Amino acid sequence: MKNQKNQKPSMEDVLELSGIDILHPGGYDLSKRIGEVFEMKDRKVLDVACGRGAFACYYAKNFGARITGVDVNPDMIKSSVNRAKKEGVEDITEFRVADALNLPFPDNSFDVVVNECAVGLTSDPQKCLDEMVRVVKPEGFVVIHESLWLKELPDNEKKDIAERMGTVPLKLSEWREMMRKAGAVKIWDEDWSDLEKMSKIRPDKKIENVEDLFSLWEKITIIFPRVVKKFGLKGLFYLNESEKKIKPLYHNGFYGYCLMKGEKPMKQKGGKQ
Repeated sequence: MKNQKNQKPSMEDVLELSGIDILHPGGYDLSKRIGEVFEMKDRKVLDVACGRGAFACYYAKNFGARITGVDVNPDMIKSSVNRAKKEGVEDITEFRVADALNLPFPDNSFDVVVNECAVGLTSDPQKCLDEMVRVVKPEGFVVIHESLWLKELPDNEKKDIAERMGTVPLKLSEWREMMRKAGAVKIWDEDWSDLEKMSKIRPDKKIENVEDLFSLWEKITIIFPRVVKKFGLKGLFYLNESEKKIKPLYHNGFYGYCLMKGEKPMKQKGGKQ
């Protein structure tokens, strides 16, 4: 087993260590947009990599969607179940441990399959999209919210930043091509890169700058101790370096987000889609 204190923490590691439920650009505004655009009312919806269930429960509570949420982390599923009970949507939600690269559902099982900011976290983003298209019904929608490169950077810089972030940003054309390769058609996208939208990463506070994601008190009492315990002091210094490198990307327009959907076509003669 590798010594975790010899590993380098990514920003995604920090988000998970923080224990805060909702941490992704767009926040509930994005989830509201998804629910409205894709008419989730009474639809059978799969939330892939549901995390702590915040958005799955939002879809159920606000749009009457019948939600199945999956996550590879058992602790996340436990939190999702508890949240559903607390919000009174346990009757129309189900949560289970599952790998996004091997979804435990038959072909054509769901009306809508959603993945918010987690396709790029997997070891094989294309396989994740393939699985999402596989389990959605013909004429159903696959919906993702993902990180983008908006301007060109040298490949070595992209690789370094991706490791520091813990996710794989791609150009819009690359995401569209991956959706097509997975079998989706009628691909549509909407930009969510402006700082006003991205500032809503936490519903409990407005984030003007990347470094303000956590308050000083949260950093001192929660983030720093947990990072040091898991990754050591070197990990903390690496994280500080990452913050300095990542911050300009947001403010100088190199990095952003998009909402994207694709439709699964009806089967053609011969069983092909």
